[in-house]
Amino acid sequence: MKMMGRVWTAGLLALLTLTGAEADEYRLGEGVQVGKTPLYLGGYFSLNYWNNFKGTSEVVVDDLAIMLYGGEGAWSALTEIEWSDLYRRRFGYGEQTETDTTLHAERVYVQYEPSEVLRVTGGKFNTPVGYWNRMPINVLRDTTSSPKIVDDIFPRFTTGADVTMRFGVLSVNLLLQVTQDLDTAFNGDDPYNNFDIERQSGIGAAEEWNAWSCGLNAGQYEERIEEETWNYLYASAQYRMPRTRIMAEAGYRRNEANSRSNAGAYIQGTQQFFERHYAVLRLEYTTDYIDRSEDGIAVVGYTYRPLFPVALKGEYQFHSRENEDVLMVSFSMLF
Repeated sequence: MKMMGRVWTAGLLALLTLTGAEADEYRLGEGVQVGKTPLYLGGYFSLNYWNNFKGTSEVVVDDLAIMLYGGEGAWSALTEIEWSDLYRRRFGYGEQTETDTTLHAERVYVQYEPSEVLRVTGGKFNTPVGYWNRMPINVLRDTTSSPKIVDDIFPRFTTGADVTMRFGVLSVNLLLQVTQDLDTAFNGDDPYNNFDIERQSGIGAAEEWNAWSCGLNAGQYEERIEEETWNYLYASAQYRMPRTRIMAEAGYRRNEANSRSNAGAYIQGTQQFFERHYAVLRLEYTTDYIDRSEDGIAVVGYTYRPLFPVALKGEYQFHSRENEDVLMVSFSMLF
């Protein structure tokens, strides 16, 4: 860990030097301005620990990302490269140490937003479905773990274009992808996505009023290797107040041959009980067509935010399946 500390210190000093920024101008989580340009250089990381109390635990450098972003007028852009599972050390049963230095293109896109009515996005970006998938950075979420349906129903990333139009409190978006994931250009058949796809289309609608918002998405995607087409339907709702937040999402997908399908849903509540302290409860239900099983999950969590871009999180997951309960702790930071 001393070595990791030295690496981070050296990296931050290098960023400050390269960009010509004064140390007292830097604010944690806001990135470093690149000279006098509208661009900023920043990033984030997450260090995770989990234990199943059955003889196995792990320490993982789960995310380490560098971002270059900024905007001018109606135009903005973001480039984000990431190391995922950079370091993994398993203790107990199956003890081993693994490193993965593969560099992934997580998000690379350009956005044009001439008014509040229209927004056009092109490149690789988070698929605009639900709420959870639009919060890709660990430190910004209320729990380290993600609901299973976020990975099981639709592709987390899109390499293509999205057009969003807003009509008062209602917004509608159209999504299209006709090529492989951008990350395949760098990593061949190992793209940074939950599904290896080459085609995708979708439509979504969302509405906001006071503290409430809701959304509905429908889409289709084709997995590249299996050449299997899937259709999905996804609904989401959110209630948000200064100290309280409730999120709920539900999704269903079925292959075009109507031979396989799976579904899931979750509801999560977050309550601030002291300044910088938050309690979290999430209830999930998922089905799995592969082993024809289902799982109910209850997640009880706690989050401490000494600063907005820093989070210390702990959670315990109770599973209806045997031998899958786990304790998870993480430290994450946006810089």
